[in-house]
Amino acid sequence: MAPDESFSRIIESLQVKYYRSALREVMKPSELNGSIEPRNILVQVKSGSFYGERDFTPINPGDFYFMPVGSPIFFRHGKSAKYPIFEKEGFSSPEHREQFIKSRLLSEGYDESKDIFSITGFDVHIYGAIPFFSILELPCIVIPYSEELNFLMESLIDEEENRRLGKDRLQRNFTEEIVVQICRFLESNPTYRNNFEKISFLLDKRLVNIIQYIQTNLGGDLSNQKIAALAYVSKDYVGQFFKTMTNTNLQDYIENQRLERAHYLLRTTKDNVQEIAHGIGFKDPAYFSRRFKMKYFKNANQIRKEDSIAI
Repeated sequence: MAPDESFSRIIESLQVKYYRSALREVMKPSELNGSIEPRNILVQVKSGSFYGERDFTPINPGDFYFMPVGSPIFFRHGKSAKYPIFEKEGFSSPEHREQFIKSRLLSEGYDESKDIFSITGFDVHIYGAIPFFSILELPCIVIPYSEELNFLMESLIDEEENRRLGKDRLQRNFTEEIVVQICRFLESNPTYRNNFEKISFLLDKRLVNIIQYIQTNLGGDLSNQKIAALAYVSKDYVGQFFKTMTNTNLQDYIENQRLERAHYLLRTTKDNVQEIAHGIGFKDPAYFSRRFKMKYFKNANQIRKEDSIAI
């Protein structure tokens, strides 16, 4: 099967979840250098000075900057001879972020003398289980101005600010269109052709069975013996099968999915940390705490107190 046909089939399987959108104005220049966000971020520069990618290439007004989930973020807000630098941890809290970046309403319009950008965050999963853009292993990418993306971004923010009837449905639809537009850009750019080859394995039904089982049984038996039965392979081979298909160790994948579920539950439920850890398969709370902090650079209680930092 040609890569473009595989890509089309995968696109049809995507589940997109909108998070939030906003218009922002830079109050003080700052630099994100290797920080990580828990969701995909798309920014559009409206006016002023912004720089992205590892070499901090200038991003022209109107252009977009896509930051896939899990990819280290390199982004300068505003122009300065010397930037305060925020590394893996990024901004420490929404209050901290607002010292450098404040909210702005669409009705205020744009001021070319100021550094202004729009931003939206969203999740994209294949079969409701695999983070799509993580599988592609993309870096942060500058996307040239697109009338479609410009319309979709402004529509999301307009719905966010006005909260009219049908808001949630429209925002979900707009976000799905944004994902398609990003995929079309990637598919048309030879630079990312090799990244597409990483997704053809996702059409293997055995792998889909394994991933869906893991997602729905994070607190249960996820031993190699149990998972091997789903792929009709031996328990001694199932780890190699999964590694060959995904380039990821099976038990590392399981632990990562458990940590991501814990991160989600901390933000969406009032269950205590120990209950969450036990419910998603960590029998030792101390081990859970160590692994959680290694992944998110913050402990579980800090995550619970925070809103999304970038958004």
